[in-house]
Amino acid sequence: MLARWAGLVVRRRWWVLSVAAALAVLAGVASTTLTGRLDQGGYDVPGSESVRANSAVARTLGGHGVDALAVYTVPAGRSMRDPATVRAVQRKVAGLPAAKVAGATGWWQQPAQLSRDGRTAAVGIRLKTTAKGDQLADWEAVQRELDGQSGATYGVRGLTVRFSGWAAMGVAVNAQTESDLKRAELVSFPVLMVLLVVVFGGLVAAGLPLVVGGIGIVGALGVLWVLSAFTDVSVFAMNIVTLLGLGLAIDYGLFMVSRFREELHAGTTAAGADRSGGREADRERVRAALAVAMRTSGRTVLVSGLTVAAALSGLLVFPQGMLRSIGLGGIAAVIVAALSAVTVLPALLAVLGYRVDALAVPWGRNRRAGRPRSTGRHARSAVRTERGWGRIGRVVMRQPALVAVVVIGALLLAGTPFLRAEYGEVDASVLPRGNPVRTATEQVRDRLPAASTDAAQVVLVGANGRAPGQQAVREFSADISAVPGMGQVAPLGGKGDRVVLAAQVDGDPQGEAAQDAVRKVRDLGPPAGVDEVLVGGPTASLVDSLQAIGDRLPWMLAVLAGAVLVLLFLAFGSGVVPVKAVLLSGLSLTASFGAVVWIFQEGHLTGLLNTEAGPIDASIPVLMLAVLFGLSTDYELFLLSRIAEAYRSGASAKEAVVIGLGRTGGLISAAALLLAVVVGAFALSGLKFMKLIGLGMLIAIAVDATIVRGLLVPAVLALLGGAAWWAPRPLARLAHRLALEGPSEPGPDGPEPDPTPDSETGPEADRERAATF
Repeated sequence: MLARWAGLVVRRRWWVLSVAAALAVLAGVASTTLTGRLDQGGYDVPGSESVRANSAVARTLGGHGVDALAVYTVPAGRSMRDPATVRAVQRKVAGLPAAKVAGATGWWQQPAQLSRDGRTAAVGIRLKTTAKGDQLADWEAVQRELDGQSGATYGVRGLTVRFSGWAAMGVAVNAQTESDLKRAELVSFPVLMVLLVVVFGGLVAAGLPLVVGGIGIVGALGVLWVLSAFTDVSVFAMNIVTLLGLGLAIDYGLFMVSRFREELHAGTTAAGADRSGGREADRERVRAALAVAMRTSGRTVLVSGLTVAAALSGLLVFPQGMLRSIGLGGIAAVIVAALSAVTVLPALLAVLGYRVDALAVPWGRNRRAGRPRSTGRHARSAVRTERGWGRIGRVVMRQPALVAVVVIGALLLAGTPFLRAEYGEVDASVLPRGNPVRTATEQVRDRLPAASTDAAQVVLVGANGRAPGQQAVREFSADISAVPGMGQVAPLGGKGDRVVLAAQVDGDPQGEAAQDAVRKVRDLGPPAGVDEVLVGGPTASLVDSLQAIGDRLPWMLAVLAGAVLVLLFLAFGSGVVPVKAVLLSGLSLTASFGAVVWIFQEGHLTGLLNTEAGPIDASIPVLMLAVLFGLSTDYELFLLSRIAEAYRSGASAKEAVVIGLGRTGGLISAAALLLAVVVGAFALSGLKFMKLIGLGMLIAIAVDATIVRGLLVPAVLALLGGAAWWAPRPLARLAHRLALEGPSEPGPDGPEPDPTPDSETGPEADRERAATF
């Protein structure tokens, strides 16, 4: 089927390229307005107690809620109580555009918004619009008015103003995200080009995966733009989805171009060193090479895309909008990358033909790839698999049990720090040190605790529609204060049958002590005359988020493992290989999870990375699990595809492993290096969230592409022998009927079966060949 698809693409290559270019331009134009459509939240659990409490607080306090805080400070020796200073700020606030601002409350109205020393004060600002994207745009205009960047005279001399609150943080995160994305592209593309030139030995071949990568970027952003019209999409999805789209598109392009060139030059050798036959013969060889490349690497790319998408689909079981939006966007981005690799890339290869080797460089690794070789297929396979990864594979075959035990033990040991993981939620600390919004948030937390959003908010709902009595409110406030970890409790206001209390949380509001305190407050029985008690605020939101993740994690694992098991079974027709792949892919992530905790929570290397220690965001391990499981299975597919080709062509189980590893080890290493460059560029992000994910993925890719694929997988396959490819006969027939299983005829990578008893398969033949290892 894929070979016929390749023929169709060849015939309609200019039409395919024209449509792809038009769609890329359309997606690129649409993505210019993407950041204003993205959501800053998405961490709350719909229907949870914290969400219901926050909604009740908003209904009860009405105008007291704010979207942003303008935080003013004066030098030592001055005070924000100074009447002239107060009047100057009041004039500035009164001049804010009425079309954008619903109201503002200053420290002259709310004494809690003035610090004890009088040097720090805040003005709470409420925006008129409730649409998230419009709120951010309006806040940017308001912020320019307040800090004097709009061209108006500032008029408040000697004051420093910074901004806090969700709207201010949203604008800062959007700006940082756009900056990080541009930096990642500027850093990664030149490095990728150099590496691809080294891999392919020519500028033209090296440029092809970058073309597919560019389509992956704009396609991913275009997909997010479309999704944002139907559902809330997290601002963090832009970086992660772009990372996946770019990284996988380049990897898929690398595998497709490499296989095409290999088949093209194998065809040249078969036809004679002079490439006789003229242009028509050359075109026929190009078509034949594309057909084989699509039937082998193209099939693997499609199965890989489906597998990675299946892994990401595990994120859809969670109620948090952030995880769901990244799951949806990631699935779409992976599909765009895979489809680009099997449509746009074959069309480009059909146009180029033998010119894919043009502009060769003298220092490229495959610069001689275009020269005809006079050796036969057996000789080429033997020579190539005896070098590099093939030699490593042969060494592993000698002591597979020892290699497996050592590698598994090392991975489990590296993952032990993850057992000590502590969790938090995204707040202003994700911004870099020195960022004005982060500084303002820290000032509010330290100097204006009553105005801080870190406090727990307790809503008392009276019985029979009546407000709780004052005595009951006082007694319950005393009960809250008596809970270890809870501080001062003060009433915020009431309306109808509801009263809202603000309860300060001692220490880190995202720490274990604060979480335990909130749980204990929730366990308190309601006082007399109170029908229901709701506890909200950031700490309560974190508690609910952790509870939801813990409840849904088994479902995610079931979706992820089940989908991958089915796809790998259909791809290889084996009942053993998919189970082995799922177990080893999960094991390969342990080192990355342990490293994330060791660095970002326990504080090792934080100075070098320009970050600080703290709890791990609760959603990060879940996100990393889905993304990295998909990527590790991706490399597993390419390795197993070549091993399966060799095994079905007559090689023994161990010979097939050596041949497959020798053929793909270098290519997988190159693909991992290219993906590491993309991930590494994102690891330079100013956002702690992205820095953590980028570095965690970088470690996981390095471990997976070297230790796991180069040592552990070959060792386990050697121990399994021919049993690795076993499946019950009815299931094997089902896999073959669904046509996901690869071609059974000899491929160019596997040895041709010789008409000698040595080429026979089966347990006895495997034992005889194994003696040579």
